[in-house]
Amino acid sequence: MAGIPLLVLTALLATVAVGTALAHRSPPSRERAVAAARVHAARSTAAAYLLGAAAAVVVGEAEVGNSAPGGLGVTVLLVPITFGVVHVAVLAAGELTWPRPRGEVRRARLVRRGLLDAAPRWLVRTTAVAAALAVVVVVAGALTAEPDGRSFRFQPDPTRATGGSPFPGLFYGRPAALGLLVLAVVAGVALWVVANRPAVATEDERIEAALRRASAHRVLRATAAVTAVVAGGLVLIAGMRLHSAGANTGTALLATAGTAVALLGLLAVLAGVVLCALRAPGVPADEPAPLR
Repeated sequence: MAGIPLLVLTALLATVAVGTALAHRSPPSRERAVAAARVHAARSTAAAYLLGAAAAVVVGEAEVGNSAPGGLGVTVLLVPITFGVVHVAVLAAGELTWPRPRGEVRRARLVRRGLLDAAPRWLVRTTAVAAALAVVVVVAGALTAEPDGRSFRFQPDPTRATGGSPFPGLFYGRPAALGLLVLAVVAGVALWVVANRPAVATEDERIEAALRRASAHRVLRATAAVTAVVAGGLVLIAGMRLHSAGANTGTALLATAGTAVALLGLLAVLAGVVLCALRAPGVPADEPAPLR
């Protein structure tokens, strides 16, 4: 029963995200191949959200009763990571089953595409920033945590000392880093599939480019969102612990720095939630192919 709130929250977020992702669609396409591709993309996106949320709930329900020291904290990290890995894996499966051209093919485009060629530049940069934040907090936490890897101790002088947990040392940083590494690998595979899947049979180059750009957007959207949520959560916990240490020892500078760090972490978590609900780029309306 303890996992019921987690179930409700995850289902709510998934419903909102799916609704946002599928709302305000582009006008219907007159080309059968384009229409089939768009339907397939919508179904894959919905399946990715729902299966990702279901996997996250299963992990949360299985681990929420873990009474070992730090067990609940590890569970909180595993839930969004599980969602992200399953979500991106389902998107990759959707790209592998992309509708193949049927009937007479009048022409084919031979284009060499790189892994990130179709991805929106701003989303690539956002993912890189989230990954960098994750690396910084994991490394900094590992260097400053106590030997148990999940607590922090501060002693400004022999007469004052404080400590406590949780703190993002290796106890929390290691599973977070491994989970995000798995997510990065799955995202890389998915982006490779997006770059190399067959082109949609359409005379309008803009539509083909938009469909591929939307696919890359979906992969990076989930990757950046989960990375931001996990990294932001670790930063938030670190900031709260630093603020507590500063307040308990009367060190105003540390308390203020801790507040700033916690605020940064909270903003990263909120940014991740917003990213997860961003709609993929739309497909432009049909236009007659230019005469050749």
